[in-house]
Amino acid sequence: MNLDGLTMSVLAKELNQSLQSGQIQKLYQVDKHSLLFKVRSANQDVNLMITVGANPAVYICKPIQDLPKEPSSLCMFLRKHIEGSRIASVEQINGDRILCIHIDKLEMDGSITSTAIYIELMGKYSNCIFVQNDIILESLIHVSPLMNRERSVGPKMTYELPPNSNRVSLLDFNEDEIFNLLTTFGSGTVTNAIRSVFNGFGKALLDYVLNLSHLSGLEDINALSNDVLHILANALYHVKENLLEAHQLLVYENVNNKKIYMPFPMDTEFTLIKIYPTISEAIEESITKSGAIHTADKELERIISNAIKKEELRHKKIKEELDDTQKMETYKLYGDLLMINSHVQAHYKPSIDVQNLLSEPAETITIPLKPELTIVENGQWYYKLYTKLKNRIISGQYQLDQSTVKLEYYRTILYSLSLATTRESLEEIRHECMDAGIIKKSKKTLSYKLGKSNYIHLEIPEGDLYIGRNNQQNEYLTHRFAKPNDLWFHTQDIQGSHLILRTETDPDDMLISQVAKYAAYFSKARHSSKVPVDYTYIKNIKKPPKSPLGFVIFNTHQTMIVEPEKPPMYKD
Repeated sequence: MNLDGLTMSVLAKELNQSLQSGQIQKLYQVDKHSLLFKVRSANQDVNLMITVGANPAVYICKPIQDLPKEPSSLCMFLRKHIEGSRIASVEQINGDRILCIHIDKLEMDGSITSTAIYIELMGKYSNCIFVQNDIILESLIHVSPLMNRERSVGPKMTYELPPNSNRVSLLDFNEDEIFNLLTTFGSGTVTNAIRSVFNGFGKALLDYVLNLSHLSGLEDINALSNDVLHILANALYHVKENLLEAHQLLVYENVNNKKIYMPFPMDTEFTLIKIYPTISEAIEESITKSGAIHTADKELERIISNAIKKEELRHKKIKEELDDTQKMETYKLYGDLLMINSHVQAHYKPSIDVQNLLSEPAETITIPLKPELTIVENGQWYYKLYTKLKNRIISGQYQLDQSTVKLEYYRTILYSLSLATTRESLEEIRHECMDAGIIKKSKKTLSYKLGKSNYIHLEIPEGDLYIGRNNQQNEYLTHRFAKPNDLWFHTQDIQGSHLILRTETDPDDMLISQVAKYAAYFSKARHSSKVPVDYTYIKNIKKPPKSPLGFVIFNTHQTMIVEPEKPPMYKD
């Protein structure tokens, strides 16, 4: 989501209201280009995200569960200088896409150290720079003279604002001053004049001003009468007044289905499709959908997805090799016929035509040969191919079965990741990936112990429901926790949770149907309409030797087609 400078003035006001006088309690480097500040402000915890990667943005976000366990060297350095500081203010610089967070820190000797955090949100030139006494302390991205001849960014360099052609902020002037600026400094077309004088005008706001002024934007500003210039100045002042009162983001859609973002309502033929109460909420939704910030859980998701793709390619290759075994009998026939015709001189010939005496009636077939071999050697070569393919059927089918199980197992891990909402759940999945060889095992021990009771426990009038969030919990519930007469539920051939129903009496069909709906909800088919769910008693469940976590087989079961339903007592 690309916001223009004027819309960012509303964001700056929003951030200032939430963060002013707050204390920075913790700082995390979420990924290479993203920082998370945990701020305590007005007796509330506020999470400030700054990212300058693919989708540069600054916004207040929801808590992130899976933060990096080990801080980077940059994070350690910034913690030393930033943590414990109080936020004095958040301001926008010259109406441009630059925000500055002013912070003060009380040192041990009683002195106060002031730091300015400049967040430059300018596409591929975006950066987050920490400055003390006009000297750069550190930055998320170092810019050398070879990368940018006009402006270098790095520690111990003097900080300079990016060039903005001496433009000014519309919010700093009244209507008469706006009129004077247009007449004094404006040149060229009306569109170019506005953009050359004022910072922060995106296409949507500029079109809005032109519409209020009844101008196309192509008129020469020096050819306009004073009356028209006053109308234009009034339209610009009207935009300023709206911006000062704005506190939300409205999303419109034009006739070409293109989205237009405005910080205040406008009279237009465009369709209003959504209103965000804060700009931060809109930015967070956009960042989450794009996956621009590589949090630890997103990185884990990427690793598992890559493992699935790699295994799918292997599965496909094994299957193709097995398909080649269909030629096995043909190769044996070629070998037999060549041996029968071993007296024929076929040296240095690419092929030979022989009578197929093994078929009824006999027919002539052409057998490809290796010219450098004799007819007997060619026959022996075909026998070797036959033996090779015969052995491949046995080993290949075994490998194909193993690959199918592994592929299904990897997909269940990926599904489990979608259910993980706590740090403990994510750690369980990460350790499972280590055991499965998907990621390298860590030598560092956890600062806390993973429990076995992280599964979901729901109490219902008829008894209790136990639902696994991942394969480790499924394994524990099914093979260690459950009793022989507990009912076991799982979606048929669809990744999902193991669900255990424990009751004091035999469950009736209505209860089984209801629990099956819950089992369908806790599966990858949650948003489907008809989902097959298998159920059986725990005493019928078996685990094959050396099978992966959560893998089961059963000799008797029943299947019910249901529509997924969220348990009313379950809170996400």
